Parts: sequence; C-alpha cells; structure tokens
Amino acid sequence: MSRLSLNACAYIRLQAQVGLSGTFNHTLYSRDDRQSVPAQVEIEQCTAGITVMVRICGTQNTSVTLDKHRKNNATRVASFIESIANGRCPTGVPDVDEYLVVSNIEADLRHAIRHGHGTYHLIAHELEPSLLIQRNPRGGYTAKLELDKAGCVLTLPADKQRAYAILADNLNRFLQGYRNSLAAAA
Repeated sequence: MSRLSLNACAYIRLQAQVGLSGTFNHTLYSRDDRQSVPAQVEIEQCTAGITVMVRICGTQNTSVTLDKHRKNNATRVASFIESIANGRCPTGVPDVDEYLVVSNIEADLRHAIRHGHGTYHLIAHELEPSLLIQRNPRGGYTAKLELDKAGCVLTLPADKQRAYAILADNLNRFLQGYRNSLAAAA
C-alpha cells in the first residue's frame, strides 16, 4: 500500500477547522490517486487546548490534545491524521506533557454539550459521577448529574460556552457537596 496523505485543500481547511469545534470529513489519497481513505476528524475547543479525535474508515483510532495557542496546529493535526492512516505511531505531534492542558472532565463535558444527548461516565479524582444530557425542545439542554443516590438536575442555555461554564461550576459544587456529606456522616 502506498503512502496516504491529505491534499493541499485539506491543509487549508484544517487551518480554519483547528479553531472550531465540530466534526469534519477529509479524504486521504495515495500519490497515484488509486486509493483513497475517508477520515473523520472531531475537534473540541477547550479553555487552554484542543482535543482531536480521528476516525479512519469509521473506526475510532485515537485522540490527541494540543495547546490551542500553537500556530502550527493545522500541520500537527494533518501529521496526526496521516500517521494514523498509514499505520504509524503519531510521534512528535503532541509535545511532552501537552496532554495536560485539557482535563478529561473538561473534554468530556464539552463533548457532551456539543453532542447534546447521551450518558457520560466521568472520572473526577476518586469519584465517578454520571451525566445524562439532552436537548430541550425550546432550546438549551437538560443535564442530570448523579452519584450513588444523589442527583442534581440543571437547565442549561443554548449557548455552548455558557452551558459548559454552568455545567462545570455545578459539577464542582455537586462533587464538593457530596464530599461534605460523606465527611459529615463519618
């Protein structure tokens, strides 16, 4: 199999896409254009970084977290996609410890809000709350946080940034209240 790569148009589109949240479709081609492979790239904008998940031929392969302030992120994402498509380990894409710029909680909450539905199992230090989220028919979201038999229901605005801020704040309060109740019961 010859090496698969993105064409020049894909690189140009990636320049804009690394600044957005969404799912983007690309196609990788062999040099002789006899082979092509579809790739789906899901980018999530977080506070200090971006998370990038790549699916090749419909199979979720892997994800990477990058510092959102780097000027060469489009090139790095392209390298990441091409490495995966060609069966190579994507070396040199993230810098050492760059994955730390986005917490798993932030990435999961933003992903849940963008998709607008589903159940997500979160890991918050020693606690493992679940989040059930769905879109409201009138706009916005309804989110339910649960941990053991404790729960909290929230109505979130349609604006994804505000929804994330409110959800993250309430998750922290919910977990702190849960910890406080455990301490009081002990």
